[in-house]
Amino acid sequence: MLMLFLVLGLNLVISFLNARNVGRIWAESKAVGGWVRLLAWCGAIQSAAGFTFVYAVVVGYIAVSTGYLPAAMLGVMMNLIYIMLIVPLIGSGIFITIQSWIAFARDKSLSNLGVAGWNTFAQAYNTYNAIQSFGPALDSVQQGLGGLFSDDGDSDNSTARVILLVAIVLLAGVLTTSVIVRRYEASLPVSEEIRRGTRDLEYR
Repeated sequence: MLMLFLVLGLNLVISFLNARNVGRIWAESKAVGGWVRLLAWCGAIQSAAGFTFVYAVVVGYIAVSTGYLPAAMLGVMMNLIYIMLIVPLIGSGIFITIQSWIAFARDKSLSNLGVAGWNTFAQAYNTYNAIQSFGPALDSVQQGLGGLFSDDGDSDNSTARVILLVAIVLLAGVLTTSVIVRRYEASLPVSEEIRRGTRDLEYR
């Protein structure tokens, strides 16, 4: 249980930092566009996914503890969230990893090498894990959501609750990231200048 709390806490911190950093470049990315804008969206996706994972664990535990959701459906709920998150996570992670190696190529510092190396390892691990886990997760979801097309009223009710909870935690993750991004938007001097339209972007 302690390890779970540590993992959830770490995810919250990382997700917050991702959203804050995205917010700091959000105004600049809108003005510059292109690669910078793509990276901003990638960071936002990573942040929203992290918050969604934490909310899913907490909401799922509460739902099962209160009897709102059968314990057998908790796995279906988590697998459905996994399926919905893993492709955007891997896709955004690829671009972030590429950017980390670009940064290292421009400034061959030990810190940049460490970031690029870690991003590469994390991306490779996530991709390998997705290849191994996506099929079983999809099977679990297909079996679990089969209640929507059966005559079993209890199964149908549980399935609807899973879909409702998944929608809630996804929305909560996106909204949390959006609020943090808006809070820190244009908080850097460069972004403030761009927001006022007083910075020359020709060098980009």
